[in-house]
Amino acid sequence: MAILWTVLLIISVFFFWLLGILGLPGNWLMLIATAIYALAVPTDATASLWWIVMTILLVLAIAGEVIEMFASAHGVRKHGGSKRSALLSFAGALIGAIIGAIIGTGVMPIIGSLLGALLLSGAGALVGAFLGEQWIGRSVDDSLQVGQAAFWARLAGTAAKMVIGCVMLAVVLVALGLDLSTPREAVPISEQPKGGTPDLRTPK
Repeated sequence: MAILWTVLLIISVFFFWLLGILGLPGNWLMLIATAIYALAVPTDATASLWWIVMTILLVLAIAGEVIEMFASAHGVRKHGGSKRSALLSFAGALIGAIIGAIIGTGVMPIIGSLLGALLLSGAGALVGAFLGEQWIGRSVDDSLQVGQAAFWARLAGTAAKMVIGCVMLAVVLVALGLDLSTPREAVPISEQPKGGTPDLRTPK
């Protein structure tokens, strides 16, 4: 049963890491999946290990969110972008990532999905920021500058978050290796009642 849980965890963390490129909370889902494993499988001998692992993953997940938000906000605000532009940039990036993943999958599964999601996520951020600036009446040139800044900021933020996701993935895999290499306590087998063939001989 432990092997099944281990396989499920490995598949889950890889899948959730890929979700990060779509702008979805893949790192947080990795943390949740690891927490479920830690509660369901490890014995007393490895319980402390998984508490340490979950603490590390929590810190990394928070760091990923902070870096991504800072990069996106800094890219837009640096060129005088409005809050509306930042919001539309985020929405555009999410929509672009989903469309890019679908298109990329049709061209080349996995690799195409990742590249398509990454590039169209940035393009969506550019379009969203551009429309946000046009909405408040700024010139086309100024709006385009904000859009370009949103594009590069989105790529930088997503790349940083994916790198942190890779670190989280490595932490989980190392922890699994340590967990599986830790000797398990033998479960005592209850003694079977001693039974013999009843003596059917007639007493003397």
